[in-house]
Amino acid sequence: MYLETGQGSALSSGTHLGTGGAPVDQQTLETRAYAVARHLDPLLVNTVVGFIGPEYLYDGKQITRAGLEDHFCGKLLGLPMGVDVCYTNHAEADQDDMDDLLTLLSVAGVSFVITVPGADDVMLGYQSLAFHDALYARRALGLRPAPEFDAWLEKQGMTDGSGGLRDVAVEASPLRELTAGVAR
Repeated sequence: MYLETGQGSALSSGTHLGTGGAPVDQQTLETRAYAVARHLDPLLVNTVVGFIGPEYLYDGKQITRAGLEDHFCGKLLGLPMGVDVCYTNHAEADQDDMDDLLTLLSVAGVSFVITVPGADDVMLGYQSLAFHDALYARRALGLRPAPEFDAWLEKQGMTDGSGGLRDVAVEASPLRELTAGVAR
């Protein structure tokens, strides 16, 4: 089972008011969702940290704070926690904020991050991380893929023998012949 959550969802449904009418903060409600997730014992839990937009997380700094809080609380509760590092186009955030958050989460030991082609989730209309962003984090921080994925990459001939990925995108590109004589 895969569970997805994110700060602000309880606020948008009005459940942050509770039965006594006293408001409850986003992080408390998010952690409550993680407690439910732990009870259900899912394979993966993912927080879509900036998806709801500036109504609940105004800018890149708030999205960064929320992503780190979500990661910490998920790990504290023993969940296989990942993060969709993202923002909506009407938030005061940009891709630099997402790159910073990716780096911080990677240093903090995030289990996984969600990536989409070109960092642009056209189906849901928000910005996320691109495939190459996960590669950057692995290379810059000396991280390895999950053992099962690492073994698959090696079986496919996509690793260079030392845990790094070969440049298969260039090797498989139809433009390879056109760029063969171009100095890099």
